[in-house]
Amino acid sequence: MTDVAQPVNSMSLRLRLGWGLGSLPMSAMFNAVSLLLLTFLIEFVGIPAVTAGALILVSKIYDAVTDPLMGVVSDRTKSRSGRRRPYLMIGGILSGLSFAMIFTVPSFDSQNAIILYIFVALILNATAYTVFNVPYLAMPAEMTESYHERTALMSFRVSSIAGGQLLSSVLGPVIIAYYGGGLFGHSVMAMVVGVAIIAVCAICFWTTHDAKFTVRVTEHSYSLRDQVKMALENKPFFVLMMVKFTQLFGFSIFIAALPLLFTRVLDVSYAYLGTYYLFQAGAVIASQPMWVSLSRKYGKTSCYYATSVIFAVASASWVLGTASDPDWYINVRALVTGVGAGGLMLIGQSLLPDTIEHDFRRTGLRREGIYSGVYTTVEKFSFAFGPAVLGLLLGALGWVEAQGGVRAEQSARALMAIDIAMLVPTVTLVLSCYCLSRYTLTEDALAKQPVTQI
Repeated sequence: MTDVAQPVNSMSLRLRLGWGLGSLPMSAMFNAVSLLLLTFLIEFVGIPAVTAGALILVSKIYDAVTDPLMGVVSDRTKSRSGRRRPYLMIGGILSGLSFAMIFTVPSFDSQNAIILYIFVALILNATAYTVFNVPYLAMPAEMTESYHERTALMSFRVSSIAGGQLLSSVLGPVIIAYYGGGLFGHSVMAMVVGVAIIAVCAICFWTTHDAKFTVRVTEHSYSLRDQVKMALENKPFFVLMMVKFTQLFGFSIFIAALPLLFTRVLDVSYAYLGTYYLFQAGAVIASQPMWVSLSRKYGKTSCYYATSVIFAVASASWVLGTASDPDWYINVRALVTGVGAGGLMLIGQSLLPDTIEHDFRRTGLRREGIYSGVYTTVEKFSFAFGPAVLGLLLGALGWVEAQGGVRAEQSARALMAIDIAMLVPTVTLVLSCYCLSRYTLTEDALAKQPVTQI
């Protein structure tokens, strides 16, 4: 097998902006589901916490196991637009429509019918996310071969991820509150965000028309199982997967518990989540040049350790939160959390194309799709188990679901689950840093590695 790279000029600012913009709609959808869905199901739809967590878990597991398959499909796709770009439009349209379905729940006579409807909507949404995101994440390894340019390119992605947080986590709660909250407020929010998802995905598709891509001139006969096995034999990639799983598992529990923290512990309105994410997402975007510069000077792994400490301290501080906390105190926490999150996202994601480049030099094969598929599989498993674990924790400590759309009073014991959720990121980031200590793929090591000829 041989691969031929399309000759193009170096990446323009328009191309970097356009590709990075693709993370905005997926981030908006992903964050809205991670932040709002569990609370929506137990506080407004009236589904028991354990059942709600199980719904999210099953849909995310389905989402995860389909990622490597999508990676193989995109690797084998032949198109004048490249192997990846056609899926940006297809996945974007399906994502917007299915997202609107999730938060627009019809009036069924039985709770079982409601549960079935939500499950179908989640499966459709998971499929749409996979169709877009796996090919999208495979593109950077083909777009540039520069170690540091990948980090700079990923900074556009991280900024767009923060932009997606602004759309879903800032504007979302504001829209929900403006339209009276409850089922109707969530439905309006989902329709507005759904339209935005489709529009931005279309922009990403058109602005990446000149992105460098690889043309396959022969096919390989590897099975999906063989592809995943070979990907996991790439030691730096395997270590990166352990880093991402431990990091994101803690993130997912923290994010899912935030609406409960704000409304039940801090005793502020649902719309205040928008203010919080305005400060956090702003800090994520503003911190990107700093983290790019520091990673060049001190290395990516050193920056990851530093940013882990920042995020761990900020998230754990919420245990001290009370209803008497002034606004400025909440906003300072949001800023510090955003600086930490910005570094974690940038460094973790910039390591992915490095490990893909390592695989190419080691084997001579172009397998960007399968690596992106496995990467997103781990990402989704992390976010699958987080809400499920939180749902089990809430149920075990006696959390009472809504009745007839009215929130129930909670015991002090049930509220303890929120404090536990705020401490989880500290533990998981310690494990994540331990895993990263086994990562040895430095810039010099990658530069000295010869390309295998086949």
